[in-house]
Amino acid sequence: MNNLKLPVVFLASLLLAACSTDLRKKVPPLEDVLHAGPLAKIVVYSGNVALGQSGPSADGITLSIGGTAALSAQGRDANNRPIKIFPAWTASKPELIEITPRTGDIVLVKGLREGTAEIVAEYDGVKKTIEYVFIK
Repeated sequence: MNNLKLPVVFLASLLLAACSTDLRKKVPPLEDVLHAGPLAKIVVYSGNVALGQSGPSADGITLSIGGTAALSAQGRDANNRPIKIFPAWTASKPELIEITPRTGDIVLVKGLREGTAEIVAEYDGVKKTIEYVFIK
């Protein structure tokens, strides 16, 4: 009977060690937790721009009637570190601009009629207004 206690104690200690090791793997390192702070601003680029990269500003973009353009949105924390976001997009004059999809980090905007409008990207209470979208 004493011979049976040793393997049971040994197996129990192995199981406990394995569980504690697995728990440590699931906790991200402190550097990862502190990497990006809360969303401070949204930047919007013209074109399909990868997270962390920069590109041409979407302000002042010109669309032809029936033409489309891609817009990319990224969040930034107070230290300007990139944050992946999926904002809601709204046109100030939906009769002039169609946005698809209505939510996402990359959208297509289509010029419907001649005029000037603005587009707002909003995520988690933070807004970015793209000014002077010209449709000609």
